[in-house]
Amino acid sequence: MTSITAEEVRAEVKKFWEYFSRKSKSRFDEMYLPSATVFAADSRRMEPARLMLVRRERELFAAGSQVSAKLGTIDVQMAGRKLAVASYPFHFSITRTLASGKRVRVEMPWGGAQVLQRDENGVLRIVHEHMSSAELVAPKELPAADQPPASRPT
Repeated sequence: MTSITAEEVRAEVKKFWEYFSRKSKSRFDEMYLPSATVFAADSRRMEPARLMLVRRERELFAAGSQVSAKLGTIDVQMAGRKLAVASYPFHFSITRTLASGKRVRVEMPWGGAQVLQRDENGVLRIVHEHMSSAELVAPKELPAADQPPASRPT
């Protein structure tokens, strides 16, 4: 099996954000090993990726939600032939509808890291993900004019 290269890792990170922004659920899900773990910026604890995938599908891939990211320079540290760590600054923006029907936006500046491992088929997959923000991440409610018609106050 060939060694992982830094360019290969950078390409995977860019694909990750492309799939996330386009809400390409099946492609996004395939980015993770079944045993992967995730530590989200708004989380108090680490969780299995499969649980995070269900939550992201419900909250961020739903109709009316929007996801975008602007990446900075992706630094890659090789941790062996089949393992690498990608760390990078980014600005992440999410607009979504809460269960109450209200629309909110979350802006998250700063950083993330993903540990990628080559699986038994030679495909790079995320084995661990850690997103963090140097600032408090809190949803901001959008004005009523930006709310879907069914949730506008009467």
